[in-house]
Amino acid sequence: MYPPDPHRSVILIGDDEPVILDLVQTVLRAEGYQILSARDGEEALGISRKYRGAIDAVPADLSLPKIDGLELRARLSAERPGIKALLMSGYIFPLPDRSPLLTKPSDLETLKQRIRDLLGSATRTRRAGG
Repeated sequence: MYPPDPHRSVILIGDDEPVILDLVQTVLRAEGYQILSARDGEEALGISRKYRGAIDAVPADLSLPKIDGLELRARLSAERPGIKALLMSGYIFPLPDRSPLLTKPSDLETLKQRIRDLLGSATRTRRAGG
């Protein structure tokens, strides 16, 4: 696990599909984010509890094994107030609380824009020389 970097936003990705997890990690790392990743909700919760720095956002699959995306979001929000979540799903339906949902598959530009929107103007991401 990486040590906290105060100059980069940290994103914890939760997805049980290895191809999607690898793709999202690669794309967001190229955007300058520090990435943590998990293949199920229980692993994501464990990573969050062990990681000493801030975690700014958690894009997570709605149907994660062990702890689903909704429950993961609820637990992380309770343990890390201010964390922002983006739920992802291959199914299209409104979430009960009208939370943001990214449908999969989604093009990479949409993914990057949704993460930027999620983090807002207060993002701590800084590229080299920027």
